[in-house]
Amino acid sequence: MIEEIGVICAIEHHNSQQVVLVETQIKSTCGSCEAQSNCGTGAIAKIFARKREILRFRLNEMVEVGQKVSLGIPEENLLKASALVYCLPLLALVLSALVGQSILPLIGLIVEGWLILFSAFSTYFTFRFVRRFLSRSDQGDFYPRILRIFPLEIDNIQVKQV
Repeated sequence: MIEEIGVICAIEHHNSQQVVLVETQIKSTCGSCEAQSNCGTGAIAKIFARKREILRFRLNEMVEVGQKVSLGIPEENLLKASALVYCLPLLALVLSALVGQSILPLIGLIVEGWLILFSAFSTYFTFRFVRRFLSRSDQGDFYPRILRIFPLEIDNIQVKQV
């Protein structure tokens, strides 16, 4: 199970259900890489990477804004999602090129530009399909779950016993 700590940033109530918005900090591995001083990817990641992500959860427990929660997703689900994001569009690119090479000349489109355009559109629509499939909130397998709710930390309050 891959775990991450998040902070409850807002609580909404919809039709007698409590929806909790949890903010997580996105961490780049570039900070711990030995080649970060010579790598252009690290510099670009620092500039353009989003630093936070907000996730929505339905929750029956009473919580407060500022409370920390532990989020988790099983490794095998993360691997399945990665395979969908990387392998399925690549497979669509190869298959569309093979199919296009066979079908496009039959309809009179022999120029390679049509084949490239056909393959690019097929790959683009595959990316869109995968994105929609993985972003649906009812896809419980690919969406993190709240594992634990930590007690609210109260800073700078000292309790005196009398």
